[in-house]
Amino acid sequence: MANEQSLAIRPGVAAVLRDAEARLLLHQRRHGGGWAPPSGGMEPGEDVLTALHRELREETGLSAIVERLVGVYSDPAYQIVEYSDRPERGRMQFVTTLFCCRVAGGSFVGSDEGLAWDWFAPDALPPDLTPYARVWLADALADRADVIIR
Repeated sequence: MANEQSLAIRPGVAAVLRDAEARLLLHQRRHGGGWAPPSGGMEPGEDVLTALHRELREETGLSAIVERLVGVYSDPAYQIVEYSDRPERGRMQFVTTLFCCRVAGGSFVGSDEGLAWDWFAPDALPPDLTPYARVWLADALADRADVIIR
């Protein structure tokens, strides 16, 4: 891979979050503009579940119940994010732990990390999903019993 020296690796978490109507919460990303589930990087001293709940609170104002672990994703084909508007971040390859969750409480307030936020029926997802969101959502919606590692 070209320019590997400028590529940082960071652990991340993500949630395929469903509401009481089984709709999925997605946001339109500032980086690239595609739609994706809520996600973010872990902070020093956090475990994956603490990071997941913090990210959901910060980005959505919601609390969630984790229903299952979907998988762990590290494939550089879709797990590299380029922060062109934030050069201090550069390029990052996320190793993301993805969970299926359901809303447990709180009041939804989408953060400014997304250009837009909305709930979508699983069979009516927006066509402009990010490449990683396509993989994550396909795996989560397949409702497999095994944990996926990609």
